[in-house]
Amino acid sequence: VYLRQTPNDLTGEHSCIMLHLLSDEDTEDGQDKKEDSWLYAFWKDFRRRFVSLLAYQFKNFTPSMSLSILEQKQFKSRKTNPTVQEMETYFTRYDVKRLELYAQNMVDYHLIVDLLPSISRLFFLNQMDIQLSIVQSAMLLGLGLQHKTVEDLEKELDLPSSQLLGLFNRIIRKVVNCLNAVMEADVEKDMIERKEITLQPTEQSMEDELNAAAKEVEATQKKELAILKDLDLTQYEVKGSEHEWKQALSSGSKMISIKGATLEKKRKTEDAIAMLEGSGKKKKMKKKHKS
Repeated sequence: VYLRQTPNDLTGEHSCIMLHLLSDEDTEDGQDKKEDSWLYAFWKDFRRRFVSLLAYQFKNFTPSMSLSILEQKQFKSRKTNPTVQEMETYFTRYDVKRLELYAQNMVDYHLIVDLLPSISRLFFLNQMDIQLSIVQSAMLLGLGLQHKTVEDLEKELDLPSSQLLGLFNRIIRKVVNCLNAVMEADVEKDMIERKEITLQPTEQSMEDELNAAAKEVEATQKKELAILKDLDLTQYEVKGSEHEWKQALSSGSKMISIKGATLEKKRKTEDAIAMLEGSGKKKKMKKKHKS
């Protein structure tokens, strides 16, 4: 629960204080009871301070030794993802975009070095639910918390820089997926809830429905045809016979006038009626003269 920041002048060692429960009564009820114990509160406070001090007095520690201090078997803390509000205190939308570009091998890792302290702090405080191997954890601790270079880690981890950068790219991919999942969950929370739709069979088949529609169309067409039969369409017919049109066109005149057959029929009918009326009047006059 305590580690002295300055080494001893004679031995070069850092003094530490460790605590252990003499009784297991506080841990009988499982993990929830462990996390509520007083010892776990001491451990959380020490872990938070040690993570912050790795960039200062504990920078000379090797990543493997620093990991052994941060990892303990008695308390297995649950990893949770940060909320959008917590994430926005560390990263902006542009920062997440830079991480995505590096994960896609489109930019150099120097473009995201400034984001490594925040990523490392969230991971080692169990506020980022991603799984990393021992080598990846050591690399993230060295780059993000101890602010070491890839060349320094190449000597301490005894791995070539190309392999270290390959592992580092995989770390950033997992981080990007985690941050995107947090943002997507926040957007989905404000969306309309999905409703399950249960499909029911129709009352009639498609063939019956098409036949019914065809009958309706046929009935409508019959009604329209009956209306058209009752209409007097003679006013729209072309006037004149073929012989009259030939004579009119051969005359060369710009104005063509052809008497309609209906007008002639109408005149003949009117003349016939007038003749009948005239003959009736003559008969009446003859009868009067005889009387």
